[in-house]
Amino acid sequence: MAQQPVRYDSTMRVALTIPARIVACCVCALTAALVLVGCSAGQITQTDHQLSAVDGASGAVGNTIALRNVFIPFPPNQNGTYPAGSTVPVILTVVNQGDAPDQLITVSSPAASQAAVLGTTQIPPGTTVTSTTGGGVPTSPLVVGELRVLLTTKQPLRAGLNTPLTFQFRNAGSITLPTPMAPPPAAAS
Repeated sequence: MAQQPVRYDSTMRVALTIPARIVACCVCALTAALVLVGCSAGQITQTDHQLSAVDGASGAVGNTIALRNVFIPFPPNQNGTYPAGSTVPVILTVVNQGDAPDQLITVSSPAASQAAVLGTTQIPPGTTVTSTTGGGVPTSPLVVGELRVLLTTKQPLRAGLNTPLTFQFRNAGSITLPTPMAPPPAAAS
């Protein structure tokens, strides 16, 4: 009598207990969540066009000078316009990231008949200089260490529109930034 070969089922079924089922479900859910989250990596997201929390423009001049938060303050009147012939302050922060001093020589704009760069124009290496409005009165006397940039407008400057400003540095070169006007004080709250 010939023996029949023994056949084995290649699948094995084991009854899972309730805690094992919960663990298996959690592992499956976490794996699915990771797959779904990974699908959007590098794609268009809500934060891919997120803007800085500061009001102004930023830029780099060469490898050494960085301009940060460059803006024109909102006008003291409520109509949001500096009339032609106004003296308008420009607020900016200059960061010298280089190993040598540099100097802000001039600021110019097609919207200004003239621009004045007053006070501390030398920016030592590794330092930051922030301009001021002169305590709200652009013609007030300068304080030691203060940088002030003032434009005399040849056309009205209106809220919501950018004004091109060109900053010329002795060593780093120049940069033109589309400079916004700050929002009205009531809108900032």
